[in-house]
Amino acid sequence: MNNLMNDKVSSAQMRICTSEEMRSLDEVADREYGLDALILMENAGRAASQILLENFPNAGRSTEILVFAGKGNNAGDAFVVARRLMGMDRKVRIFHLHGEEHYKGSTLRNFQILKRLKAKLVHLETISDLQNFFASSPGPFTIIDGILGTGLKGHLEGLLFEVVELINSTASTEVVALDIPSGVSGDTGMVHGTSIQANLTVSFGFPKLGHFFPPGAARRGELINVDISLPARFRREGDKFLLMKQPIAKLVRERDRYGHKNSFGHSLLIGGSPGRLGAIVMTASACHRMGTGLVTVATWEEGFETLLLKLPNETMAVPLKWEGSEAELYRRNLNQYSSVVVGPGLGLREDGKRLLEEILTLYKGPLVLDADALNLIADYQMHELLVQRRAPTVLTPHPGEMSRLIGVAKDEITHDPVKYVRKAVELTHSIVLLKGAATLIGSPDDVLYLNHYPNDGMATAGSGDVLAGMIGGLLGQKMDPFQATLLGVYLHSLAGDLAAQELGHRSMTAQDIIENISHAFKDIKASATEATYSTASSPPPLEARARLL
Repeated sequence: MNNLMNDKVSSAQMRICTSEEMRSLDEVADREYGLDALILMENAGRAASQILLENFPNAGRSTEILVFAGKGNNAGDAFVVARRLMGMDRKVRIFHLHGEEHYKGSTLRNFQILKRLKAKLVHLETISDLQNFFASSPGPFTIIDGILGTGLKGHLEGLLFEVVELINSTASTEVVALDIPSGVSGDTGMVHGTSIQANLTVSFGFPKLGHFFPPGAARRGELINVDISLPARFRREGDKFLLMKQPIAKLVRERDRYGHKNSFGHSLLIGGSPGRLGAIVMTASACHRMGTGLVTVATWEEGFETLLLKLPNETMAVPLKWEGSEAELYRRNLNQYSSVVVGPGLGLREDGKRLLEEILTLYKGPLVLDADALNLIADYQMHELLVQRRAPTVLTPHPGEMSRLIGVAKDEITHDPVKYVRKAVELTHSIVLLKGAATLIGSPDDVLYLNHYPNDGMATAGSGDVLAGMIGGLLGQKMDPFQATLLGVYLHSLAGDLAAQELGHRSMTAQDIIENISHAFKDIKASATEATYSTASSPPPLEARARLL
């Protein structure tokens, strides 16, 4: 399996699950290890109550803690949280949306414990009961959402809808969601009618896909994932992982201090057209910043003289002539390059099609296809040429380009990006990088990584051109193609974040991302030995946790 673990990076990488996968893991933990629901529920509630008080130390003292519980395991987690907070002498009131007859197993047992403890249990049968409470008790409150978690089925309606809407409209509240805000799909991040708007979400076992995709990602607040004592092998056996700084940092290679420019690769970047030369210029600048020894840019002959005025001084350039006798020279020299990037600013032209066909056929090294190269693949149905390549290919579409590439509506892709990244990988036999606030990277080995680094400042012209140059530069230095893609994506996001910190999200440009690549390298290198998990001063082992962006 082609994931970071293959290079012995670290077990600190974070697995991501679908809701069904997490339920299946809970069942396996019970069946094979005797870790039944009662144990896992206790561990989840214990960790969540500790994290709640770390983040809101006056909860239950200067505020009243209101625990809202549905009827599944999420309700059981909420009951454990309520009990443990009561044990710390915090003011707690539990609103349960179902009667005792609807509870079963570990959830019922924890509900019955609360009854024996004389907890303040309120059965909500109509919304007026809650409205009357808020009218007579102005707060402030700390609210715990244990209504649905990942047990969401269909749209919220009736009492569930009314309770969620009323919680969201209540002033002076701190809201903590258990596992995922109620109303958010754990698989897609879609909001089903309405959802809890949380300040903090504590996820159990492994984070879910829905924590990272919009619009649900904006409903969770800060995300903290906690271990609930699942076996370590569960972490390694997944096929979806979150890019995190410490394991990614270990992919950064030490450079040979005695090396020369030819030791660090020679990348060929093909693109640019009249009026769109800036794209390939930014690609070249980014490629240089990755430590590439030599960079050559090729553009169409009619834009060549203008390109020379724009390129960094250290960049070589050649006019692009893919017709006539000079084309044979290009073909003979193509394999001298250690990586090739095609697409930024290239344009959709007939000779571009012929150029791309020959590169796909003749070039034996790692290839990055971006922007117009992807559109040419889609327009001329050149997918079979991708399949026939024996060297690695990296495709870097945004959702619109992905839609054209695989013939699926853009809305379908944004609603289920994991499905369609895997479809694109299957169709092209390539590494596929679907760009967005939550970027997905899929490999032909069926492993998928998610980079969650939302930054609206990177929604700017040229950001994708920069990323193509960064990945191309790493590939040119003979890095493993999938790992080069992961590292390029993470460094791109980190450089964008550093640019936003300096300039603000609104004012940063793609050039600012380039200017911060060197700072991103320094930042990630310094993090190589840092622990991924942040823990309390002396927490129990079960409460290892990862703070996720």
